[in-house]
Amino acid sequence: MKRLALLCALLLIASPVLGMAEQRPAYITQYTHGDQTQNRIAITIDDWWEPELLPQFLDVAKENGVLLTLYPVGINLKEEHRELWQRVLDEGHEIGNHSNTHRDLAEASRDSIVAQLTNMEKNLTKALGYEIELNTVRYPFGSGRRKGLRSAFARAISEAGYVHAVLWDVDTTKLPVSKIMRQVKNGSIVLLHANNGDLKKITALLPLLKEKGFEMVTVSQLLGLTKTGRTTDAQ
Repeated sequence: MKRLALLCALLLIASPVLGMAEQRPAYITQYTHGDQTQNRIAITIDDWWEPELLPQFLDVAKENGVLLTLYPVGINLKEEHRELWQRVLDEGHEIGNHSNTHRDLAEASRDSIVAQLTNMEKNLTKALGYEIELNTVRYPFGSGRRKGLRSAFARAISEAGYVHAVLWDVDTTKLPVSKIMRQVKNGSIVLLHANNGDLKKITALLPLLKEKGFEMVTVSQLLGLTKTGRTTDAQ
């Protein structure tokens, strides 16, 4: 009985502490989709190992009246492509942070995570010739999504200046257009990569998505994001 009483007392003492731990706010928010009651989606394109394909992706987007969100790796951002990246912004597209070298951030230290994200920003500034504010981060490989929003990993992301991590609910990798079309629904965030295969894929996809009535906007528009929060009309 004494042991039982002691255990009960310890639990009573510990419970406020546990409650406080549960109430600790999250460092970041992760998104896999937007408002599923509205027929708006976001088309996102990662990596940009082949930046020379950028004009063709932008042409397809312009022809279809679509806004894209691009997640370039920092080392792929070069001053010789300044006009291309400026065109991205001029045409209303969004740029997000996808790390500087495409390192697996889930396996990186706090300092490495911060360096990966800040160095990407520095390379983008050099490429554009001026600094812009980025609203969102996307982890390379999507790795880190299961670390937890109150983890040391999430804290490192926030210390690099990001509170919004954008994932996806439609991964087009190795999928034919017909299967992609079946997966896309209201609020979807669609993942593509900047390569010739996905250039062909997006050329076929965009007209079909328009026919289904989807409006294609940037992730910040889809999710109602600002750098540090969400707009009041976000769903």
